[in-house]
Amino acid sequence: MGLHNREYMRSPNPDPSQDGRPMLITLIIINIFNYFVFKIPGGSSQLALDITAGEFSASNLFQLASAGFAHGEFWHLFFNMWGLYLFGQLVTPYVSRWKFFIIYLAGAVSGNLLYYVTHFNAGGGCLGASGAVCAIMVAAAMLEPNRRFTLLFLPFSPIKTTTLVICYTVMEVLMLMGNRNEGVAHLAHLGGFIGGYIVMKILFYKTRLAWDPLNFIKLPPMPSPGSAKTARPQPDSMFNGSGSTAFGNSNAPVTQRELDALLDKLSREGINSLSPHEFERLKKARRQMRGEE
Repeated sequence: MGLHNREYMRSPNPDPSQDGRPMLITLIIINIFNYFVFKIPGGSSQLALDITAGEFSASNLFQLASAGFAHGEFWHLFFNMWGLYLFGQLVTPYVSRWKFFIIYLAGAVSGNLLYYVTHFNAGGGCLGASGAVCAIMVAAAMLEPNRRFTLLFLPFSPIKTTTLVICYTVMEVLMLMGNRNEGVAHLAHLGGFIGGYIVMKILFYKTRLAWDPLNFIKLPPMPSPGSAKTARPQPDSMFNGSGSTAFGNSNAPVTQRELDALLDKLSREGINSLSPHEFERLKKARRQMRGEE
C-alpha cells in the first residue's frame, strides 16, 4: 500500500453528492444586497449588533446573527467577500449547502456573542462577516491544510492554509493585547475561529479531519458501543519484546513491509510513540521516495 493511498494520509474525500458552492454564492449575494438596502448614512447598518451599556434587548438575539450579514463600508464588504470566496471554495466540495451555511452562521454568531459578552457593560456596536469568514477559514485549513496561497503582501509566500490560519490568529491576539482603538472587533474574529472549529468537530466527528489545531491536547479515546477492545494483531517479526517495531541495520534500505508497519504505528499511537531509530527509518523512507538515496 503506497503512502498516499492510506486513509490517514489523505484529506476527507469530497462527496460528489455534496456541493456547498450554491450556498457560497448565495451568501455573497445576500451580503452585497444587505449592504445597499440596509445601509445607514454614516457607515452602519440596520442589521448591526447594537449594545446598550448594561442593558439587554430582545433585538440583540436577532442581531447576533444579522450582524454577520451586514457591512457599513465598501472595502470591509469587498475584503470579507473575497476571503469568503477564496476559502469557501476549499470547503464547498466537502459539505452540503446547509452545512456550509451552518459553519458560516456559527462563526458569525459566536464571534458577535464573544464581542457582546465582553462589551456588555461598555456598550458599542459590531457588524460585518469577519467572524463568519474566520469560521470558513479554519474549516478550509482543517479540510485542506496543505493548500498553498500566494499573497502579495507576505514576503514568505506561498503559504500553507494551516500556517496562514495560525499566523492570522496570533496577529489577532497580539492586536487585541495591544488595546489599540482602531475600530476593529478582534474578539469577533477570534470568536469566529472558535465557532468554526467547534462546528467542524461536530459535523465531521465521524471523519478523520486532515488537520486539527488542538490535536496536541490528548484526550482518552471513547470506544464505540460493541467495538473490539483488542488492538489489531501485528506480525511477531515486526516487534521486539517492548512492543515497539524493531528493524535491522539503519543503513539498509527501508522495505515496503517495514514502511507499512511504521505508518500503522504512527496512525495508531502518534508520532511521539516512535523511537529515535524508528523515526530515522521513517526519514530514510522519505529520502528513498524522493530519490535522494
